[in-house]
Amino acid sequence: MTSKPSDVSTPPAASPAPIRLGTRGSTLAMTQSGTIARRIEELTGRPVELVRIRTEGDVNRASLATLGGTGVFVAALREALLDGRCDVAVHSLKDLPVAPHPGLTYVSPEREDARDALCARDGLTLDTLPTGARIGTGSPRRAAQVRAARPDVEVVDIRGNVGTRLDRALGAEADLDAVVLAVAGLKRIDRTDVISEYIPVETMAPAPGQGALAVEVRTADVVPDASGRIPVADLADALSTLDHPATRLSVLAERSVLARLEAGCAAPVGAYAVVSDGALHLRSVVAAVSGAGRMERTASADLGPFAAGDRACADPGLDEIARDLGVRMAETLLALGADRLAPLGGPVAVASGPTPPAGPAHPAPGK
Repeated sequence: MTSKPSDVSTPPAASPAPIRLGTRGSTLAMTQSGTIARRIEELTGRPVELVRIRTEGDVNRASLATLGGTGVFVAALREALLDGRCDVAVHSLKDLPVAPHPGLTYVSPEREDARDALCARDGLTLDTLPTGARIGTGSPRRAAQVRAARPDVEVVDIRGNVGTRLDRALGAEADLDAVVLAVAGLKRIDRTDVISEYIPVETMAPAPGQGALAVEVRTADVVPDASGRIPVADLADALSTLDHPATRLSVLAERSVLARLEAGCAAPVGAYAVVSDGALHLRSVVAAVSGAGRMERTASADLGPFAAGDRACADPGLDEIARDLGVRMAETLLALGADRLAPLGGPVAVASGPTPPAGPAHPAPGK
């Protein structure tokens, strides 16, 4: 007997395999990672599962300088990527070492506000805090610039998540007058209500990469293999879409300053770049840990036909322009004696920046 079409059962389509996204477990990290997870779901049509990974920076409360600075928040996430416990990892880009990591590549979505924020009692600002005020920060860069701006205040080294730090200044048992935090983090967890001052970059240069995220994957998953096939093509396409060219160029220039100076979290170095008017503009600061000296310089590089206004297209040739700008800036600072002003090392290689590993090309500006 021949079955009619209505008699034939069609097995349900198999659900797409989930993408596992590694993240730290703090409120800020989970919020950042959740935002990226939802975007990857939209771009790939696949579910994304968050995988919590504990890092050295989460379990050790020693100062960042003692722990080695840059890298303490990312090493465990990178290990999880490489051993297959997750497929994607999300980092705060300022925490990422500048040297390339074998087998891994990353892109950066559009950057959030890169400034630092003062969160002070009674709405006070850096200028209006009283003499002897106690200001908390775990960053030598912030500490040095606070001391340079206000040599009459006391800077206190603090650690902990955002909530713990805010309680030190604004909680019921506060023992500080203010703390300095990144504006981007406060925006992402919807806590801008605690900001008493958005500190201008001219007063406090941000950490290189501050406000930007790094979405990192195994390189082998997103580049063509020997047969020309991209192993995880939908993820490669998603990364290409997530990449923000102007952010990529800005953070590459900033991180190239660090690479040439070999200055991580333990060195009071700030850098901030922005694409505008067809050029990449970079401001860098090196400060004495004591706050007794501060060296600041600005420089620009023309992006030619590859930029219009504050936009840039995803042309690999622009990476060299950004990298060269950062190196030239560092060389200028060194020639002026930056290595005598602050604890710096020798030059190291810098990752090529979040160049899209694969996927559709970005349209040219204005298209």
